[in-house]
Amino acid sequence: MFLEKLNIKNFRGIKELNLNFNSSVNIIIGENNAGKSAIIDALRICLSIGKQWKDIGIKNDEDFHINVNEINSPLEPIEFGLVFKIETPQDREYFQSLLWQNPDDPTDVNLQIQARYSLETNPKGNLVLRWDIWGGQNPGQRIKPEEAQLLFYSYLEPLRNAELELRPYAKGNKVTSLFKEMTKYEKINEAGENEEVELNIDKKNQLANTLQDVIQDRDWTGVVKTGESFVNEHLEKADIRKKESRVHLKLLEYKYDNIVKGVLTRKPVYEEELLNGDFTQQKYFDISQNGLGENNLILASSVLGDLKNRRAEQIEHYYALLIEEPEAHLHPQKQNSFFNYLSSLKDLGVQIFVTSHSPTITAKSDLDNLLVLQKQDDLISNFALKKSELSSNNKNYLRKFLDVTKSQLFFSNGTIMVEGISEALLLPVFAEIMGEEFNLDKNGIELININGVAFEPFAKLYNSEDASKRLSAFCSIITDNDKGLIAPKHFLNEEQNIDKSKAKLIFEKLKELNIIDTNNRIINFDNNVDLVIQGYEVESDYIKEVLNIMFDKISDRAFKVNELTGANLKVVLAENTFEYELMVVGSDNSKIMLGVYKRMHPKTIFIDSEESLHNKAIDLLEKLKSNKDKSEFAQNLSLILESKEIFRDRFIIPDYIQNSIRWVINRE
Repeated sequence: MFLEKLNIKNFRGIKELNLNFNSSVNIIIGENNAGKSAIIDALRICLSIGKQWKDIGIKNDEDFHINVNEINSPLEPIEFGLVFKIETPQDREYFQSLLWQNPDDPTDVNLQIQARYSLETNPKGNLVLRWDIWGGQNPGQRIKPEEAQLLFYSYLEPLRNAELELRPYAKGNKVTSLFKEMTKYEKINEAGENEEVELNIDKKNQLANTLQDVIQDRDWTGVVKTGESFVNEHLEKADIRKKESRVHLKLLEYKYDNIVKGVLTRKPVYEEELLNGDFTQQKYFDISQNGLGENNLILASSVLGDLKNRRAEQIEHYYALLIEEPEAHLHPQKQNSFFNYLSSLKDLGVQIFVTSHSPTITAKSDLDNLLVLQKQDDLISNFALKKSELSSNNKNYLRKFLDVTKSQLFFSNGTIMVEGISEALLLPVFAEIMGEEFNLDKNGIELININGVAFEPFAKLYNSEDASKRLSAFCSIITDNDKGLIAPKHFLNEEQNIDKSKAKLIFEKLKELNIIDTNNRIINFDNNVDLVIQGYEVESDYIKEVLNIMFDKISDRAFKVNELTGANLKVVLAENTFEYELMVVGSDNSKIMLGVYKRMHPKTIFIDSEESLHNKAIDLLEKLKSNKDKSEFAQNLSLILESKEIFRDRFIIPDYIQNSIRWVINRE
């Protein structure tokens, strides 16, 4: 069995949330205060119903959801609903008091735990917490204690004190728990072979008596008795006559469970090969000498060892591991290693729930294991990538390219996607020029450089019409419309007797005539003016027809990207290219940009200053392409706009860029 669904109502920051889980690993990610810890705590509360002593519960009115948009709104009851999927006949046999059967479909059966907490006013006017927990779906269906005790979970809290929890005799020591529940062990017998030994109660008593016999010599008993007499001498003098206390001292209570409480967790200094079999030379580092990350790994491994043993011994029936922030104190490479191991535990029979806000862990996760929490307008929602509209190809692409930087979109308050480094460098500056209220960092907006035009896999995270299949944050895509781009293939025509070779010649001729620029874009074309091309007089009318069609036609790629618009996603297209649009929006922009390029290349000669902004932009684009320095130019432009207020005040941000930024921040 595994926990398939969890419903939470009116718990802390969560008004209502319906979650679907995988049977093995579940990675719950999201920004701070998005409800990750609330989900883990809801699981802890419900899965601990079989424990006599609980370390968590509902804390009166503190845990009830408050409607922040309505003053003095009533505190609605907290409700938890857990649905377990039945996988084996034993699941039904062991949890009969949790059984639920669909009255309309007898084959639809599962296991359920329902809990309800409410606040009532008693006769004295005080709020009193009331609660009810039941199995199945009918209130009053009592959960049998022996069945509740078959549910088990281990919890690793955030900012955990791993060193304290690994200390001998520490309460809740996971290493101690591992030894207490072991039922067999291996040793090397007299024949030098591995032998498995049953660790039953008799064997535990035998092991304890062996230690007891070792220290029952006269020296040790003498030491202990002398110490005892020192204490009792003063007790006799300090207490009331005939009522004085006495103590009895001994080294340890030599019972198996007490002995394993004192197990030391240490790290060996030398490799075994270096000792050449003389293990008396081994030295150890105390856990206090380890770093926080090292101790956290040791603690987590101890918990996993305990769970594996409990599962093998069938001490309980359902096992869960709840880990908050496994990245705590681990550098990115150790995060990768530890998390890859967690993700591989599919056959351990333990359902794992991990909360994180680490982009490193997110980038390494199987997308189908990700559950994204987002908080928008004080409402928390969740998005499971497993249930998204991403195709298999989309997921494969995202798995390959969702590096640490791009995975940050899952934690953002909004996302802007761009084609390349130039846009990525300049957009934060442009947003600040628009006004402080549009500062991308302050608004939690993630700017993602796709390094190309493969927007579709990312876009499908936002554009589903089904709100449950998309992220709740808003996203915009900024890309070129590639209008006017043309290639030799567009002139191919059998009736005009234009084959590949002739089409290429026509294409080159149009470049010579400056009708097509070095970026293969149609320029200086007017359909109202006759066009006669020397050497191709017969084909001129046809060539003009092709140019007219392609001049105002956006590329198939741009058309496809534009079609992705929908729901929380908006696509904005540049009429030409990013740099072109910046140049032609105003003469001040043109002067600033040309000045920046002149400082980069002092010997550069631009076209006449009386030329149109269009021609100046084309001239700059050709130089950027020739020198292959678009990113360097963008960096220099961003620096001068950041450092020189006089330029920043004169620089105009094109409307399409402003629209993109306003969409993700103001949703307008």
